[in-house]
This record gives sequence, C-alpha cells and structure tokens, in this order.
Amino acid sequence: MKLLAFIIFLFCGSVSAMAQQTIKEIIGNMPESVIPYINDDQRAELQKFTGEKDTVKIKNVFNGTTSIDTISSNYAKISMSKVADMQLILLPTSDSTQIICAIKTVNSPIKDSSIRFYSTDWQPINSTFGLPENSDTDSLMNMFVQKPDTITEENFTKLRNYIEPVIAYADFKSQDNIITFNLSLPFIPKDKINELKAITKKISFKWNGQIFKKC
Repeated sequence: MKLLAFIIFLFCGSVSAMAQQTIKEIIGNMPESVIPYINDDQRAELQKFTGEKDTVKIKNVFNGTTSIDTISSNYAKISMSKVADMQLILLPTSDSTQIICAIKTVNSPIKDSSIRFYSTDWQPINSTFGLPENSDTDSLMNMFVQKPDTITEENFTKLRNYIEPVIAYADFKSQDNIITFNLSLPFIPKDKINELKAITKKISFKWNGQIFKKC
C-alpha cells in the first residue's frame, strides 16, 4: 500500500513538472489579441532567438521595432513599440500550476498600465487577484495619497484636486514577485510637482501563490 502511494506521488509530481512552462514557450503561443504588433511569422522569429541573444529585435507589422529586452525562465520585458511595453510574468500557484500576468504600459503621452491574467494556454482569467483597478478612481485616489502633518487640510484638498484624472502605472520586480504602482501626474503645474510628491506614495503588492497582498 505504501509502495502504491509512493508511485502515485511520483506520477503526480511528474505531471506537475511537465505542466510547468517557460516564458519562451508562452511567447511562442501568445495570441495576436495580446500583442497585435506582430503576426504569427514574426512571433515565431521572436521566439526562435529568445534566450540566444541578450536582446532580440524584429520588424513589426507597423514597420517599427518590437524587441525582448529582458528575459528569464519566468519573466520577460517586451518593447512592443517606441511608446508601449509589456511585462510577462509566469506566477506559480499553491497547486503547482502557473498563471500569466501581462502588464501593458503606454509611456506617452501619459504613462498608463493595464494588467490582465491568463491561463498558460492564454485563456483570460476574470480576476484582479487582489490588485487595484484603474477604473475605480476613488479607491485609487485614496490608496495613493496621504496627508502629511506638515500641511493644512485646506492645502491638502487643493493639492489632491490637481490629481485628475487618476491614472496609475505598474512595474514588476521579478526576483521578489512584487508589483509596484505609481501615480501618473501628467498635467501638473511645475511649481506644484514637489508639493504633490509629498502627498503621494507608491503601493506595492507581493504574490503569495494565490493573490497579491499589499506589502
């Protein structure tokens, strides 16, 4: 009986190991709806040289350049165009499977990120896994601003009113599985920038195998 249980354990472990994928494989299967800058042939070319060179660059369908600037077994940063990039992360889960986190960031004219989650066969997952949503502007505002003791309530309200619209951008720290959000402040008078920095803050969330927890 013990031998049978051990064999089952080894078999299950082998299946889990086989199910693990790498970012290179994920990039090769990435649908056009996720990265419309490249077609199937260009995607195959991108995957072919991924990992063989420090930076892989190809001509995309808009006659620009798409490149992989950073890559490891579970993380890649892709410059989709001159103004947009994407970070792909393979997140481990508590049941030994993986999910894909895709962070797309437009860098100009306003730095703005959107985050989506997928299964390893690129099926969308309808969850934020504990992360804030850009569409919930009131919650975002409350998360990113704080009143220092050094300013009055009146001045704090005036400064807070400069933050319109409320837009956030995200960055992933691969070695710690942490996503950090910052506020974009695109339409702020130059003489108010330092004052606004005093009332705004970064927010970080760490992946725990099930959700992202604020840290």
